Amino acid sequence: MSAGDPVPFAVVPLVHCLACGSRELRSLAVAYAYRGHRFPLVECRTCRMRFLSVQPKSVADLYDAAYFDADFRCGRSAATSFDEQAFAGEARGLLDAFGRICAPGRLLEVGCATGWLLEHAMARGWQAQGVEISPDAAAYARARGRDVFHGDLDSARLPGGHFDLVYLGDVLEHVPDCRAVLAQVTRVLKPGGWLYLRGPITTNSLARSLALGLYGALGGTIVLHDVPYHLWEFTPRSLARLMGAVGLEVVEVRQSKIAPAPPRGREWSLPRLVMAAIDVVNLPITRIFNARGDRVVVVARRPDAAPAAGGSR
Repeated sequence: MSAGDPVPFAVVPLVHCLACGSRELRSLAVAYAYRGHRFPLVECRTCRMRFLSVQPKSVADLYDAAYFDADFRCGRSAATSFDEQAFAGEARGLLDAFGRICAPGRLLEVGCATGWLLEHAMARGWQAQGVEISPDAAAYARARGRDVFHGDLDSARLPGGHFDLVYLGDVLEHVPDCRAVLAQVTRVLKPGGWLYLRGPITTNSLARSLALGLYGALGGTIVLHDVPYHLWEFTPRSLARLMGAVGLEVVEVRQSKIAPAPPRGREWSLPRLVMAAIDVVNLPITRIFNARGDRVVVVARRPDAAPAAGGSR
């Protein structure tokens, strides 16, 4: 390999569902194409979890400074994550939501990025810690005095039964083993402690579901020439089932729908225009019936006397 050649990108196959252990998988009509590899989307026939059956061997390499500058919100945010003011309102809204669940106590943010939420939380009386896999983002947060561990949640070796609330915001879809992460969350929560999860459920929306069905019926595949950031494609039902499997009680599932708009820096194409038109119809369906959203908030609780759940299957 010459000095100018790209660093090889290692991948690993995933032949069984990490959520439930089943090997009964069916192919879906979506695949990523990235750096010479193909990352097909599959669905577990047993628990309906959707995930990439080929995954990056090391996800940490995907999350450099450039990701937090442009890609960290699927390219939909015009702001960089290093801009505090761009997300101050969002942080205030999240902390208001946390305050409706419990009084300020020990807060853990898994995937805390540049640490802005931690700063706002501390100003409201929370004892806030973060875990972040990106060296660039973790270094930025720590330089500002935030208590952030660089690495994944398992490596952080946090004490069990310690936190009043754990926040996962646009994180769980990125991790190699979603069940293992939620099992760790259950372990570090106090009995009676809360999980507040927010993230995408893209294939749950009307346009994406129709596209999957149409391409599948015609024997085609939607090929996404993007970085395979989302290793898991959740639906509200599969998320709730997964949380129950690790010992969490789901209290609330609230769906929302992103208004149609082109991702940052991309032009409208005919397929995107068609999907945007369907999204216009999708918006009131989600608002009225809490269905077919492409974003979700799940609030769950660790039971007062239940032991922490086990890891991945």
